[in-house]
Amino acid sequence: MKNKMTELKIAYFDQLGRKELDQAVQHFVLKHPNVDVKLLATSHDGAFAKLNEDEADIAINDLRDENLNFDETELTQAGVMAILPKGMYPNGIQMIEKDELNDMTCFIVAKPEEEVSELHLFKDLYQIGSQFIASNSVEEAALLVASGSGYFILNENTVRLINTADLQPLFLLDHGQLIKQKIMAFYKSNSALSSEFIKLLQQEY
Repeated sequence: MKNKMTELKIAYFDQLGRKELDQAVQHFVLKHPNVDVKLLATSHDGAFAKLNEDEADIAINDLRDENLNFDETELTQAGVMAILPKGMYPNGIQMIEKDELNDMTCFIVAKPEEEVSELHLFKDLYQIGSQFIASNSVEEAALLVASGSGYFILNENTVRLINTADLQPLFLLDHGQLIKQKIMAFYKSNSALSSEFIKLLQQEY
């Protein structure tokens, strides 16, 4: 008799990258071969919607200012980086105050339905004073910035996943303090499988 597969559904905000998520899945399925782990790439709001509608058991997302009725476990705090045209600042520079970028255009990497949420993050929570223009993808934003047309923002974990040959990533400061993105695992009920997977995620981050 064939063993019935158990599902573990994980929604994740696709701008956070998935290297750590993939590594956790690899370790998890070795121990639990009868568990089918489904990864659901979505937006910030979409990850919470899937969890709320029971389409996901866990949501990997950044913590903002929403009033949430989910349990949560912190995975990591990642430094926020401004991705600028290469050579704009001397090579030894690793950080920049956000106010120094006010005269430059900031590209928001967001699909049309995500623009309001991401604009709220940058303008209201990070309090960035730049003019904002939406870009459909990281690749598009990178091409625009490489040509000298402004900058875009990613966390330090995601920056490692893109080609920065023509770009200059700098940590973003707010009055000398590094701006950080808090990455969390959100869940409704902490089952044994969910709990074990979240512990693996904490190890990978």
